[in-house]
Amino acid sequence: MINVKLFGLDKLLIFVVLFLCVFASIIYYHIYSTPILEKSIHINYQRVVDVTKRFHGYYINSDTIPLNEGIHDNEGVGVIVNKSGDVKLLSPAINQLYKNLSELINPKCIWTIAVIDKLHHENTENSYFKPLRDGYLRFSNKSLYDSNILENIINLESLKVSYKSFHHDDVRITEIYEEQWTGEEIYSVIYPIYLDTKLTSVIIVDIKRDWNSLLIEKFNQERWTHFYYGKGVNWATFVISLPYTANEYSPYVSIDLLSILIGSFYISFIVFFAALCGYYFYVKVTIMRSYDHMTGFYRRDFYEPKLKALESAAFLMIDIDHFKRVNDTYGHDFGDVVIQEVAHRIQNCIRVNDIAIRWGGEEFIVIFQKINQDDLMNKAESLREVIESKSIDGIDITISIGGATQRDFESVSDAIKRADIALYYSKNAGRNIVTLDKNNYDF
Repeated sequence: MINVKLFGLDKLLIFVVLFLCVFASIIYYHIYSTPILEKSIHINYQRVVDVTKRFHGYYINSDTIPLNEGIHDNEGVGVIVNKSGDVKLLSPAINQLYKNLSELINPKCIWTIAVIDKLHHENTENSYFKPLRDGYLRFSNKSLYDSNILENIINLESLKVSYKSFHHDDVRITEIYEEQWTGEEIYSVIYPIYLDTKLTSVIIVDIKRDWNSLLIEKFNQERWTHFYYGKGVNWATFVISLPYTANEYSPYVSIDLLSILIGSFYISFIVFFAALCGYYFYVKVTIMRSYDHMTGFYRRDFYEPKLKALESAAFLMIDIDHFKRVNDTYGHDFGDVVIQEVAHRIQNCIRVNDIAIRWGGEEFIVIFQKINQDDLMNKAESLREVIESKSIDGIDITISIGGATQRDFESVSDAIKRADIALYYSKNAGRNIVTLDKNNYDF
């Protein structure tokens, strides 16, 4: 009978190998996905740049309104006017830009949209902010209206004051920095506007650093990956290039090894458990099809076709003596107990490689390979004695045995017939006897 073990050292080893294969496969998938992630980030940045550049047309065609020097709120846009006079009406355009960007960026990650004007040869730099934060009112130590923020931005980002640069896409995206007047960690999309070859204004879209993490989270959800923004283990960390960065700023993106380890374990466990259940079911079906459920011996209908392949085998035909009398006297339930106990004792007396078959109701065949005549006789006697030596539930039970060894070029069926004839002699001689076919001695 096959002994099915759901757990064991061999199965643990299989699980470990499966886990390592799953883990390595997922890591390889992440390495393969890194350039795809980079491309996805590029696409999202490009969309933000494209939307920001559309403001250029709004700016050029905007109307003007008279405003006094000071701070104003116009449709939710804060306006800092350095000199009383006509001021561009940019609030509708800034609000539209904010709305368009909100479709690309989580509104929680849009920190500020700012437009800084520059009227050449005049110190009339006006500023527009959505929203206008208190910190923006302290651009310099001079005064509220004497700011040089535009010049600082131009110098910082190496923006060329030339219409040619504009036509060559003079957009800049800064690296992440801490905004000095608010303390927020942001990076900025800076886009200059030129009129008559002169830099007139700069659009600044400040984005919280969290947006990079959200882009990666979105990618993770779409691609079933585990990346995070930042530096991790060296071999699992990659540099992602960003477009429009003047200083070739490249942030780090890393593989979340802990999440992959946990995920690999769950995947491996599910696959392993499913395979184990499948194997267990297969073995159970095989047992039901191959083995007799009462004795644990092979079923005759299963094993008989396989007997044709045997050569030089020895056969013992075993029959329980007076079994019909046992059934009639003690009932069929006790008869089943007798069959089970006899089979159990036979199984304990033979080798692992020996074949035991339930041939009939109370009849069995035991097949031996590579055994001589004397050993076959000794084995048969030991089987007879182990049944006779101890009663079964207080009832003395014995067996009769007939044996035969397969001759050269003899079919198994002929050898079994000779063993059956020998069993017949044992029964006629008084039962509880071993008889080996005498023809085995004919050479």
